[in-house]
Amino acid sequence: MTLGVFVGTFFSFLLGIFNPYVVNKAGPDWLWGGGRDDIVRNIYFKPNGSFRRYGRPALVATLCFGAIALHWLLQRI
Repeated sequence: MTLGVFVGTFFSFLLGIFNPYVVNKAGPDWLWGGGRDDIVRNIYFKPNGSFRRYGRPALVATLCFGAIALHWLLQRI
């Protein structure tokens, strides 16, 4: 059940990022451990929730490279 909650939250976040009608791309504040002052949130998003200049490509690259690194690690086990 916990896995389902994590997967659902993750895909909801991804769909919100690419939906042009969603103004606050960062999602709700509870999604981030530190709220609006979260360090990781501030790398990709402005305080109002919109992306920084290269925030969207950086976030997509982080997610893709993270998945690739996880796959690589699991292949080595």
